Amino acid sequence: MIYLIRHGQTDWNLEKKTQGHTDISLNQNGKEQAKLVSKIISNYKIDRIYSSDLLRAKETTEIINENFGLEIILDNRLREINYGDLEGIPRPTLTQDVWDIFNNNPEKLNAEPIINVYNRIKSFFDELDYDKNIIIVTHGGALRTIMYYISNRDNFDKKIYDEKYRDTKINNGAFFECDILNNSIKEIEF
Repeated sequence: MIYLIRHGQTDWNLEKKTQGHTDISLNQNGKEQAKLVSKIISNYKIDRIYSSDLLRAKETTEIINENFGLEIILDNRLREINYGDLEGIPRPTLTQDVWDIFNNNPEKLNAEPIINVYNRIKSFFDELDYDKNIIIVTHGGALRTIMYYISNRDNFDKKIYDEKYRDTKINNGAFFECDILNNSIKEIEF
């Protein structure tokens, strides 16, 4: 079984700033969110723990790993999408025109195309040992891409991604159980 976790809250999340590859640490609430997930997952049998190499994910993973004492495997393929020139800008101040450019021609903003995120995620998941119980701590954008990957595997269709996954709300500290072999993912409410 694979357990997917979004990192805890940062000040930039609170301030609604666009946060991609910018390396921001957890705030106190984010640490509490990680402790709550840690408490819920403490009795699970876990074989491996992977994390994005960005600080907010690493800190979340370290708190969760206090229960397991496993080696944390950092992997930059689990990073958030790179928002380029939009990093650090409060989302409510960005116009629809800017979002349209980001969604349709991200290179104009020095940002990462979603197909690149999909390719990173696919590469990561193609290497996993599905006979193990695995925790993966990552980011909202990466999780949306993982959700797409679980349902669609080898083919990326931006239209389907945009319609079904792009705007999916994923809270900080969200916790999902993923049965990759049966193409299912469900959020664990707590």
